[in-house]
Amino acid sequence: MRSLLPVLLVAVLVAVVGAPALAVPSLGGPTGLVSLPTADIAPTDEWQTAFGYRSLKVEAGALGMYGLVDDLNVSIWQFGFLKGVAGDAEIWVTYQRATNGEDADVWRVGGKYEVAEKLLPRSGFLSDTKMAIGGGIGRYPDDAISPANFFGVWEPALLTDTETRDLYVVLTKQLTPAGGDTWEWEEPTGTRIIATAGIYYMDVDFDLLGSETLLEPFFGVAFLTPKDLTLAFEYRTKCEDLESEALFSSLLRYPVDKSTTVEFGLTNASPIGLAQGDQAVFARLTYSFPVSAY
Repeated sequence: MRSLLPVLLVAVLVAVVGAPALAVPSLGGPTGLVSLPTADIAPTDEWQTAFGYRSLKVEAGALGMYGLVDDLNVSIWQFGFLKGVAGDAEIWVTYQRATNGEDADVWRVGGKYEVAEKLLPRSGFLSDTKMAIGGGIGRYPDDAISPANFFGVWEPALLTDTETRDLYVVLTKQLTPAGGDTWEWEEPTGTRIIATAGIYYMDVDFDLLGSETLLEPFFGVAFLTPKDLTLAFEYRTKCEDLESEALFSSLLRYPVDKSTTVEFGLTNASPIGLAQGDQAVFARLTYSFPVSAY
């Protein structure tokens, strides 16, 4: 089933209907679905915040090139902050406290810039497609989050500072299947489908042990009901050097009111953003303030 998912998501990108977007922070920090970004930009007149819990479960020997001594069961509490600036850009920061017997503080910061107006044609299929570039940096200064101790692989003295740098290019477009009468809609009564595709680059620097890089395509699709209840899926292909499987996540998002949403889902994304382990649960509460746009 998962091997067919990239084909299905690419196939979704064949019809045209332009429109609005999801300006909710992802687990990774920028506006997105679960852990991967979309081309959407957060509004300038709101401050987006998110607080949540997630778990990470990895079986011994299932961490790609690194392997594990014992099974890994981690609890992760996260706080995220996201703000739109200048109408076509956003900045974000996330803090995570990961617990596996010992605690580790994980910080990531970054930004995103929408470039569709400058680079994409203003007619045809891409005329109303959003395009953005973005990236961020992360720092994991505690031994508990490094493979030295947290993953039970090497002596703690070998790794004290793990850093990440990531860059991506992403396109997002609202659409519905072509030619289907049952899918015809007019705001606000119809179901919306929003598809995303992009390329993701990441460099993971393990301090004394050097760095490894990831360069993989990713895809996402979100289904929004007339009440803005969202069902979403995301997929990134596997990096052979760093992962034992592809990244895959699912999400159910419910708007409590115009400023508050709750999210539940499954993902195998780690705090670093790599696919690590089995599908594990996450839950989040997001809040936008002040709600001056409504």
